Amino acid sequence: MRLDANNETTYILTADIGGSHITSSVVNVEQKSIVENTIFHSTVNSQGTADEILATWLNALATSLEKCNDIKISGVSVAMPGPFDYNKGICLMENVGKYDSVYGYNIKLAIYEKLHQRLPSAENVVFLNDADAFILGAVYQQNWETDKVIGITLGTGYGSGFVENGQLRTSGDDIPKDGLLYCQPYKEGINEDYISTRWFVNEWNKKTGESIKGVKEVAESQDALSNDLFEEFGQNLSNTLLPWRTSFNPSKLIIGGNITKALSRFENTLNKDLNINEIIAYPSTEEASMIGAAIHFTKTISNKMTRNTKQYLMPSKVEGTEKGQYNIYPSHQLTEGEINIGYASLAQSIKGNTKILLDGFVGVDWEAVTSQLLDALKAEGIQKATFINLDGALKSDKEIEELVSPYLGGDDPIFGKIYDKNLVDFFDQEKLDKLKNQEGELVIIYGSGASLLQDSDTTLVYFDVPKNEIQFRSRASRVLNLGAREIVAPKPQYKRMYFVDWMILNDQKSKILKDIDFIVDEQRSNEITWTDGDTFRKGLEDMSQNAFRVRPWFEPGAWGGQWIKDKIGGLNDDVPNYAWSFELIVPENGIVFEQNGNLLEVSFDFLMFHNHHNVLGEAANRFGYEFPIRFDFLDTYDGGNLSVQCHPRVPYMQEHFGHKFTQDETYYMLDAEEDAKVYLGFQEDIEPKAFENALTHAMESGEEMDVEKYVQVHKANKHDLFLIPNGTIHCSGKNGMVLEISSTPYIFTFKMYDWQRLDLDGKPRPMNIERGMENLYFDRKGDKVQEELISKQVVTEEGEDYQIVNLSTHKEHFYAVDRFEFDSSVEVELNNQCHIMSLVEGESITVVTNEKTFDINYAETFVVPAASKHYKLINTSGKRVKVIKSYVKSEEC
Repeated sequence: MRLDANNETTYILTADIGGSHITSSVVNVEQKSIVENTIFHSTVNSQGTADEILATWLNALATSLEKCNDIKISGVSVAMPGPFDYNKGICLMENVGKYDSVYGYNIKLAIYEKLHQRLPSAENVVFLNDADAFILGAVYQQNWETDKVIGITLGTGYGSGFVENGQLRTSGDDIPKDGLLYCQPYKEGINEDYISTRWFVNEWNKKTGESIKGVKEVAESQDALSNDLFEEFGQNLSNTLLPWRTSFNPSKLIIGGNITKALSRFENTLNKDLNINEIIAYPSTEEASMIGAAIHFTKTISNKMTRNTKQYLMPSKVEGTEKGQYNIYPSHQLTEGEINIGYASLAQSIKGNTKILLDGFVGVDWEAVTSQLLDALKAEGIQKATFINLDGALKSDKEIEELVSPYLGGDDPIFGKIYDKNLVDFFDQEKLDKLKNQEGELVIIYGSGASLLQDSDTTLVYFDVPKNEIQFRSRASRVLNLGAREIVAPKPQYKRMYFVDWMILNDQKSKILKDIDFIVDEQRSNEITWTDGDTFRKGLEDMSQNAFRVRPWFEPGAWGGQWIKDKIGGLNDDVPNYAWSFELIVPENGIVFEQNGNLLEVSFDFLMFHNHHNVLGEAANRFGYEFPIRFDFLDTYDGGNLSVQCHPRVPYMQEHFGHKFTQDETYYMLDAEEDAKVYLGFQEDIEPKAFENALTHAMESGEEMDVEKYVQVHKANKHDLFLIPNGTIHCSGKNGMVLEISSTPYIFTFKMYDWQRLDLDGKPRPMNIERGMENLYFDRKGDKVQEELISKQVVTEEGEDYQIVNLSTHKEHFYAVDRFEFDSSVEVELNNQCHIMSLVEGESITVVTNEKTFDINYAETFVVPAASKHYKLINTSGKRVKVIKSYVKSEEC
């Protein structure tokens, strides 16, 4: 249980907060005991102002802390009643008769601000439900860490918790959702209608006509009515526990709360009906709650990781790579302004304002942002700053669930539908208006969507974080979906982000780009980089007229190979493989600005929102803010085959997923071993039903399938191009390095057979046989495959030291593919087109646009925007180079 790496005793400052009191103390975690003389009790006016309530809470904590100045405190843990956002430390109590005035306040940050001289960071302040704290503490006090225990609190409400092997359980078929018993249906209402003080008060009044304050008066009467009420209460309590007694099968029951003082009046009923080995009563819950809070702290902090990946975090500064060496951190030089590092300089720039809005993308670590900004502002002499989390203005969980559920595909593990509403729909307008009118010496409102409160008196700071880092944080359980109160598993969280969160937050980006005062790259939570809004927008304008690269990122996969590990430097070798390189998948890639060696990354979307006409030229009217073409690597060198798969037809894509266009692909063979191959198109004698039956049998039985009985196999040579329009059965075989040139949508793969292997998480990847069958073109078979799906390469122009080769694409492809092959240089007119290119043979080239040069190394992907008008490619390799080029076909084609 030790938190300290040096085996020192761990001390946690704790508090138990109730509706009218706070009790605080310092807990010795190893001894599971309260440090002598550190307990402090105080009454709280729960109807008071925010300042009064916070002052009482903070004074109690500070008083307990002052009683042990010689002890090193590892953190603060608070047992708090709900509703409360326990992850973020935000009070959500509203219209429950207490603490309305601190609704939406960041209690975590308020505690850190008060005690920051004794705490390492705001992350060392944690919260948990008061009932959970009591139950966890009681379990550890009784040394029941290896048992299954149900704990309940009986008083004004019906609290509950389920503990197994010393850990709180909140999920599973054997317990109620979130471990909450109070809201389970019972008789004509819910459990808490019958298990609470108000039940006794109401029943006594109905039967006698008399009004009483609580259970104590019922217990003291000792008459037949009193006996009957306690007997009925005991029966109700047994009935509400019995289903979970059966499914969870606890050996112990802990009962706490004020009603426990009368346990002897209903204990026999419990023992008779539940048959639990041991029942322990805790009439006073405060000590157990504080010990439980301390235990919770050690478990929470010790399990925290900021990102779950072996990929390196992009540094704030980087040196360039050598000629010919792939650059994993490409950047665009700012010609004006500065890129700054750290919160100190940011605080200096914003300190003169009275209302600051911190907006940002889902995945921003607001805890790190607010605590470090608070420290920086204090260093600037600002003593009073009120931080308010925008989440307090969100609609209820139920309302948000009703908003998003139609777009999440039900139980489908992968697919949903593009959200078509607005960010403001997630918020309660009255609460937004209240926040907008918030006044104070310095008010800082933060959270995704804070810009909804923007007016002429506010300063807007936007925090961006790359989408790959969002996913790494998600895998470490550090990300909440927009408007969500609870963290969910990474895959459903990603699906929600793809179809809902990213859509509406990108839309908001497009609306506020012109008004951003400061832009911050938050991927390094402890070392942000930032610049001012004008510098940022000038950088976007310059990038929209000159050649650039996006920042690629790399991922292992079930079929991944070794080519990327062998050929691309700067990556972590401690991975099994690299299956993908996201070279230019712009919904997920970022763009990096550089100035004096400092790096600032923002999402590619900002470039499109700034001037998509500059980037796309004539294609902008057709695709709007969507960048239409993607380049990525599929590495199967010494790896395995991809899954046998197809992609949706256009009408299917539009109807089911809400995308305007679909996932039409090509495989360009950047490199290939002698045995490299591509599975593409059907055999001449294909019978759809027999194919479906074979797929279904393989999935259900686990037996291997003879794929080549149904699907053609083609030898794959370096520089071949295979055409994969929607509805085509296909898969890349092993020992190939594929440059996939495709339309931008990229998750809509209907996997139909996956060679009976498991994913990297040890689970089978989801199959979509039915959807695949609904979209396949079975007439793409026999000789037609060679004629229509294998690209014909024709020289369309040549000179003394160059030639241009057209690689034919399918009529379904809205993009064309050409290849420049040259010894010295070529000059190209763009004709209001955007060109996406990759150096596929040769060491290096230089791209010249508007007299600016940009160096490109082997296998790097780059973009020349339409506004560049023309460009020159200069060979710096010393021998002939080859450059693949793709662009949107004219609509007449």
